[in-house]
Amino acid sequence: MINCIVVDDEPLARQLIVSYIDQIADLHCLGCYNTAMEAFTVMQSQPVELMFLDIDMPGINGMNFVKSIRNAPKVIFITAHAEFAVDAFELEAVDYLVKPVSFDRFLKSVQKIVQPGRVDHEERDALQTTSIFLKVDKRLVKVDFSEIRYIEALGDYLKVHTTGGTLVSYITIGKIESLLPASKFIRIHRSTIINASFIQYLEGNFMVVDGIKLSVGLTYKDALVRRLS
Repeated sequence: MINCIVVDDEPLARQLIVSYIDQIADLHCLGCYNTAMEAFTVMQSQPVELMFLDIDMPGINGMNFVKSIRNAPKVIFITAHAEFAVDAFELEAVDYLVKPVSFDRFLKSVQKIVQPGRVDHEERDALQTTSIFLKVDKRLVKVDFSEIRYIEALGDYLKVHTTGGTLVSYITIGKIESLLPASKFIRIHRSTIINASFIQYLEGNFMVVDGIKLSVGLTYKDALVRRLS
């Protein structure tokens, strides 16, 4: 059992990571903390072997916190800032995850520490392939892949059209594409991803998905036709 803590000043981010930790039998979460100083106080009284650590926090930031600790525990940085990755690995971090973090990506990081074969693989596979968490307003909303019909880009936001309605989420289309299973979703335009399960037909430069006519980008069409064939 690996004793770990979550240090992040965003409540939703802490909530998501704790939910992931709870699904891995080899991890035991000792607690969640808003700041590095709160975490440091706990580390004086309890053995902490792994930290899931944000970088941009009030007071001392995550990077400086790790530098200040003698015999620091293993660290997996979880942050919205991709530009500090090199610095993180210079501190010998186990991994560097950019928010939003999927369970699949989280699990790959943890497997660098947890002994192979000790994760519940059936539970892992089910979680990997059935859903994603999206930030909608101030909530993290779980959305099943099977409910997503298609996705449209709106700058740094997305409209995620589901069988139950439309969600607007703060995430780029490139990022969500990396989190979706490639076996189920297809990019048909620089601003559109579709769920293959809802395809009705392709005609010319248009794809009809669950009754909706969507444009197919010229740079995507050849790959789309090959895949449909």
